[in-house]
Amino acid sequence: MSTSPERLAIAMTIAGHDPSGGAGIVADLRTFEELGIYGVAVATSITYQNSVGVNGRFDLFPDLVIGQLDALLQDRVPSAFKVGMLGRTDTVAAVAKILAEHHSRPVVLDPVLRSSSGEPLIEEGGLEAIERMLPVVTVVTPNKDELTELCGFEVFDVADVKAAALMLVKKGAKAVLVTGVKSKKGSKAESSDVLLVGDKYHVYSGPWVEDLSVHGTGCVLSSAIAAFLATGRDVRTSVSMARNFTLAAMKNSIKPGEGPPFASPRGGRQRRPKDYYSFVTPSPGV
Repeated sequence: MSTSPERLAIAMTIAGHDPSGGAGIVADLRTFEELGIYGVAVATSITYQNSVGVNGRFDLFPDLVIGQLDALLQDRVPSAFKVGMLGRTDTVAAVAKILAEHHSRPVVLDPVLRSSSGEPLIEEGGLEAIERMLPVVTVVTPNKDELTELCGFEVFDVADVKAAALMLVKKGAKAVLVTGVKSKKGSKAESSDVLLVGDKYHVYSGPWVEDLSVHGTGCVLSSAIAAFLATGRDVRTSVSMARNFTLAAMKNSIKPGEGPPFASPRGGRQRRPKDYYSFVTPSPGV
């Protein structure tokens, strides 16, 4: 008696290709795989980079990006989308239009604007296009610097971040997770992540580690959120589980080249899936 193959949960990444494997669609697919999600990928840009830095990039024309998307969507619509580097302004608009047609599926946007060395990874006008994309986004995951660019004013502390996150919600995003905010608790520095879901704030804090540099953490975090959303979990649960997964991936980072270490999705597997529920309860929203 034959049995049909199991119908897997699928997540799609729409992002750039980092040939070193530390970030982009390679890191996203590795994360999906470690979390038991079948990953499919649409490349938006080919970067020329290694562990040391980015030497250049070639952004694919929108019809090439949409051709990949259409082929995959004709077969099966994924349970969740993760969107990373898009490169071209017209690609942002084209991808946003297609995502709007599948509005029942969660979308996680990692707004990749610059490389870790400060090189622009989106063309002029792309920032405004990303802002117009927010109404189709379930969770947007900027770091503090990306939040500054998206909101147009510099953020210094948790209070600033809360105000800026609210701006993104008012522009259409359903939830905002801001990572890597340095704050003070007494005489000690803390690293805080701020989650805004609707009108509720949740602040996750831990010790600040000076000069910590691990490549690919934003990609691992955003794709892990998409993976957990793909299984039907809510935003807050998915974010909490993805943070724990990413912290483990950073703790178990690998160093395949001469540059900074890479976050290792396989390191994030050190815990069993149910253990991702075990997280420090965030402080109440204000």
